[in-house]
Amino acid sequence: MAIAGRPMGLDGSPGRAGRAWASHAAAAVVLVVGLGITITLCVVTASGHQRTNAKLLALQTRLLSDDIAAAGPLYVEDHLGGAASLAAATNGGAATFQHELSGAVSAKGPFVTASLWRLGGSSPQQVARVGARPLLAPAAAMALLRRAAASRTFVVTKIRAGRTTRLGYATAAAGPGGSFAAYAEAPLPAGGRVFAPASSPVANLNIAIYLGRSQTRAALLEASTAVPLPLRGTTYTTRIPFGDMVLTLTTSAKGSLTGSLGVILPWSIGVGGAALAILGALLAERLVRRRTRAERMSTEIGRLYVEQRSVAETLQQAILPDEVPAIPGMQIAVRYLPGVSGTEVGGDWYDVVPLGGGRFVFVVGDVSGRGVRAAAMMASVHYASRAYALEGHPPAVILDQLTRTIDIAEDGHFATVLCGLVDVGAHEVALANAGHLPPLVCGGDGASLVAAKPGSPIGVPGGAAFEPTLLTTAARGTLIAYTDGLVERRGETLDTGLERLLQAATARCGSSLDDLLTSLVSELTGDSPTDDIALIGLRWLN
Repeated sequence: MAIAGRPMGLDGSPGRAGRAWASHAAAAVVLVVGLGITITLCVVTASGHQRTNAKLLALQTRLLSDDIAAAGPLYVEDHLGGAASLAAATNGGAATFQHELSGAVSAKGPFVTASLWRLGGSSPQQVARVGARPLLAPAAAMALLRRAAASRTFVVTKIRAGRTTRLGYATAAAGPGGSFAAYAEAPLPAGGRVFAPASSPVANLNIAIYLGRSQTRAALLEASTAVPLPLRGTTYTTRIPFGDMVLTLTTSAKGSLTGSLGVILPWSIGVGGAALAILGALLAERLVRRRTRAERMSTEIGRLYVEQRSVAETLQQAILPDEVPAIPGMQIAVRYLPGVSGTEVGGDWYDVVPLGGGRFVFVVGDVSGRGVRAAAMMASVHYASRAYALEGHPPAVILDQLTRTIDIAEDGHFATVLCGLVDVGAHEVALANAGHLPPLVCGGDGASLVAAKPGSPIGVPGGAAFEPTLLTTAARGTLIAYTDGLVERRGETLDTGLERLLQAATARCGSSLDDLLTSLVSELTGDSPTDDIALIGLRWLN
């Protein structure tokens, strides 16, 4: 007997055939459901692995790009840019330039050759050279130097001669004696191939770096793989600011970034079925944990950057005076703004030293370079100048004494300093200048620069004795001293920055002293200076 196709026993219960049919049906359902779950898990696990792999690839690429962005341009700015600035400050001192770059030039880099050029006239003129002959053709070198003179940052080009390839860098700086450009060449690996050791954090990546935005063979700087370029498959590309150009960084994974288990899991699920479901859950937990750890690491890196920046600014503020002393008959205001580039402390400072009897000494200075050593040099010169001022020495003698505190050959730094002795009642200021920018006077007739003859920067040997300049100020007159971060801009002459300062000051001479300083900083830097700024304003109250 059969009811609706189902075999039945005589008592109405399912028979053997019916039980067999039911078991087959259940088995089929379990098989279909199991296969469906297995296929779904395989698809979900495979797609999840690909997404996680892509996220880890993106994260490792961004971390690598951050390292390149922090190390490459900073090295060129510190060494080549610092040498150009030093040359500009010393009017093209060949020996000083050669000494500054001697440690960075060797047969294997970081630079294989470096040269100093005087800009202006019909074509740049070479002043000094360190290392081998440049690989760049003379006509191309002249064009690159002119490009550097017009750029706000260093300029870069790829050079190829035969089987030798290099990167050429050029950066310009303006000084009292004119504009100078420093040029250097860095070697590139033969054939553009580099090898990452197995212990490297990026050993599991194929890496290709190009100069510019195109991923062509001509633009390739180096690659860590022999696979055909450009990279194919799942890749991640980012661009890194590099001087006046960009670096294009492209990566792909050599294998699974989540480990071998992420590769074999979909196949294991397909073969093992429901038995491997638990293993899939453990893997998902593992992948989530790894992704969470990577995200937490990224957050921690951001927090450490902010903390490092805060510590650097706190250290800088701790070195500067806690408060400006009150001087009868005078209003004194100061400003200090750290540069927004990087996290290292700088070498700018100011000081006011009361002497009694309506007299006081003010000092504004700038130690070359950045970092803890530059800050230490700044603190040394700062406290030494205060001590000499308290001993009653005039500004020229103070600067002469400071020449004993720094030697660029031993310390690697020099300092520009402006020192003034103010007689409040007589409206007189005795100034002495060690390679610093001229102070600004502001009154009813507008603003003008004080022609205080500059001597050599502190730490640069061979300078003549410092000559004092006596300045008489008008009633309710204002004197402003500042560091170069207020006026200097890469790619333009110093005169342009000083003219911009004069125009801004002339328009606001009638403002209060605090408003005047605030306006100058805001108009000239937008409250986001690329270099540290220290300035001090003095205003007679009668």
